[in-house]
Parts: sequence; structure tokens; C-alpha cells
Amino acid sequence: MNIKSKLNIDLLSTALILLDDQYYIRSLNPAAEQLLGFSSRQMEQDSFFELIKGELSQSALDTFREQEQSGFIEDIELKVATGNIRTNLMVTPCQIESTDDLLLELQTSTHQQNIRKDLQIQQQSRVSEHLIRNLAHEIKNPLGGIKGAAQLLERKLPSDFSDKYSQIIIREADRLGALVDRLLIPSKPETPHLVNPHLVIEQALELVLLQAKESIKVIKDYDPSLPDILISQNQIQQALLNLMKNAAEAINQASPINENGQLTLRTRMLHQHTIGQSQFRQVLRIDVEDNGIGISEELANDIFFPTISGKESTGLGLSIAQSLVQRHKGIIELEQAVDPTRFSVYLPL
Repeated sequence: MNIKSKLNIDLLSTALILLDDQYYIRSLNPAAEQLLGFSSRQMEQDSFFELIKGELSQSALDTFREQEQSGFIEDIELKVATGNIRTNLMVTPCQIESTDDLLLELQTSTHQQNIRKDLQIQQQSRVSEHLIRNLAHEIKNPLGGIKGAAQLLERKLPSDFSDKYSQIIIREADRLGALVDRLLIPSKPETPHLVNPHLVIEQALELVLLQAKESIKVIKDYDPSLPDILISQNQIQQALLNLMKNAAEAINQASPINENGQLTLRTRMLHQHTIGQSQFRQVLRIDVEDNGIGISEELANDIFFPTISGKESTGLGLSIAQSLVQRHKGIIELEQAVDPTRFSVYLPL
């Protein structure tokens, strides 16, 4: 059995390099090949310090080997085939085939930034969900009183007096009550089942196009090899619907500046993808992209908070969508705010 099969490192998205006791490269995984710009064939049996220069010294690695303890070196610069990179380095002494080896785990600063970004979004979502649920409960109580008073008033009115206005009050109270119930939907479980992700996207798109004020060109860039995904279909459809409605409104607001409104829907499969602090073997990514008015820099960091919106609306749509997706261990990220604006939904398989 070779070293790679023993460590099973080829399946990991983290860049891993195995060094022998003379700091010659015994093995590296595909993630390390991509990060460093070298192939395994080029690097194996070559000295690590001859191929890679920078702020990492041999004496630093000697210390970890002598102490036989793992350690962390933060934010160092390495000169590799792809250029200069800043990375965090975890060093772990290990024994492979009776030799004192070192396992180097490299994580770029970008990787750490993405983790922090996801954790911030997750925290925002928890706060948002708490605020929305409290708001919904506060609204529900006076609504019940308004409807009850209208029903009592209707019974007390003279027989020759029209009940038209009391019926309007009751009907509108019922409508607002239904809206409040929808705000509380994220707290209610829904049985998941296997469904084609493109079917869910198409159903949400059909509803958006029926409501669109202007003609919107839709570009579908779907990966036909995607498998069915185990989700609560109505919840993910609602999340996608909210994203697409926002995109359509952004396109409409850009008119007549933007006479060629365009909505792009894209699906891709990602392997060994990290969401927050959790890593998943396979993740479905759904992009909702528009060439509308974009999102201002001031709003971009707080866009998932309730009541935060760049248009004339309640600002609840993105917050609810984020909550629904996170109940599937996924996340929605604002990948870019302008030219074009792209929201990406990540759902673990």
C-alpha cells in the first residue's frame, strides 16, 4: 500500500505535503499541486526548501520534529511556481514506514477569510431569524384583536346597514395573519425528499416571470449531470423565489438605463467544499445572477439582516431565504454586489 492510500489525502481540499526526515517531498495531494503550481511527479523526491522559498525556515520545522508536537505557523509568505502566497501552516510530526516524517497542512489566507465570512453570515442569520419570529408573534396578537372586534361589530350593526367595511377589515386581518404565518415557516420542520434541483429552480422561475413587469432574458447554465438532492422542496423553492424576485426587481429598476435585462441561473457541483467550519464531500451551488442596479457597498455587508434592502420593500426576503437554506446546513453568499450581482446558494449533498 502506498503512502497516499494510507493517508487518504487525495480526497481533501486542504493542501497537504508529506516530508521525510531529510525534508524531501514524499507525497502531496491534488489541492497542494494546485496551490503550489507543481505536479506530484515534479516535486516527489525533491527537497522542499529547494523548490519553495520564503519565510519558512528549516530550523522552524526542526523544532516541531524534535519536540514531537504539532504546531501552527500563522501568515507566512511562500514563493512557489504560481507566485507569492500568504498561508497559514499546520505542522504535524508523524511516522510513515518507520521514518520520522512531517505533514504540512497549508491554508491560504483567502480560505480563512471565507470561513470567517460564512461564520459572520450564519451569525447574522440566527439574529435575523430571532428578530423575525419575535416580530411575527408581536403582530399576530393585535391582529387577532382587530379581527375579533370587526366580527363583534358586524353582529351589532343594524340589519339594514352594509357590512362591507367590516368584511374588508376581517379579510385584510386574515391576509396579514397568513403573511405572519409565512414568516414563522422557517421554525416549522418540513419532511425532505429527493428532488431534481433543476425542477425546483424552474418552478421558482415560472412564478417570477409571471410577476415580472418587464421582459427579462433568462440564461440557463445548468449542469445536466447533477443528481437528485434531499431537501425540503417548498423551503428551497421559496428561498430561490426570493432571490429571483430580488433580481427581477433590480433589473426593472435599472430601466431605461438597462434595456437588456438579463437573469442568469447556473448550477455546479463542488467537491470538498467548506461551509463555515464544516467540510462536505459534495456541495450543490446555484447562482442567481442579474445585470440590474446592483447593491451599494454600504449595504453589502449587512444585506442578510431583516429590513435591510436596496429597494422599496420590507427587506425580509433575503433574511428568510438565508434561514431556509441554513436549515439544510447550507448558506447563501453575496459573491459580487455589482456588474453583475450574483448570489450563490450552497447546499450539501
